[in-house]
Amino acid sequence: MVPSDQEQDVPLSPEQLAEQLERFEGYKSEFAADIERLEARRLRLKEDLDEYAQLVDRVQKLITDGTNSFETRVEVGCDVTVAARVPDTRHIFVAVGLGFHVEASLAEVAALVEPRRRHLGGLIEDVEKKLNDARSCASAFDSSLHLLRTGGS
Repeated sequence: MVPSDQEQDVPLSPEQLAEQLERFEGYKSEFAADIERLEARRLRLKEDLDEYAQLVDRVQKLITDGTNSFETRVEVGCDVTVAARVPDTRHIFVAVGLGFHVEASLAEVAALVEPRRRHLGGLIEDVEKKLNDARSCASAFDSSLHLLRTGGS
């Protein structure tokens, strides 16, 4: 079936084109917001993963040094910290998520947090893939807008 004259593409007037470009600019800001949100999520996930790595390193140091007690600073909320003395380091409490903590011996800590570390690593990979996709889409969108503005030249 051959399209009628009314169904054929009709070039936009300069005013219509400017109006459409302005509308598309709103989508550009949505891409930027998505990219910013994904970058913030990736940063939070990496910070969590780093905390688990530090925990494993510190526990390994406690085992290697044979430390039985130590002094530290503990955050009690709202960025308030207090000095604390840990009299017995044979067992520690490890946050496992959703506000739950598990008491574990020093030797068990690495095995206890390893599934969480793998999970966080997988989440980081997923977020990085989404971030790369969002950046690619934003770049292609910018190129398309540029072509529309310049008339394809």
